[in-house]
Amino acid sequence: MQVDTIDQRLGLFREMAEHAGVDLATLAADHPQEVRAAAQRCLGCREAPQCHHRFEARDATSPVPDFCRNAGQFALWAGLRREHNR
Repeated sequence: MQVDTIDQRLGLFREMAEHAGVDLATLAADHPQEVRAAAQRCLGCREAPQCHHRFEARDATSPVPDFCRNAGQFALWAGLRREHNR
């Protein structure tokens, strides 16, 4: 599948965030600029087809892949969430 629309790319962004354990809706309420910047990184990514194929394979146990431009950001957000829930 060719990933070439904004909606498709933002869908991948939401899926990857969810996969990383990040609640974008809650996060965006407190940190809208950070979420917007991460979405922009996703929109500009050249690995969208690879990202899409990863979700087609339904590999729910693997970590966010290294090619993801937001891998570090997702890890940071997921870590903050874990600390907040303690």
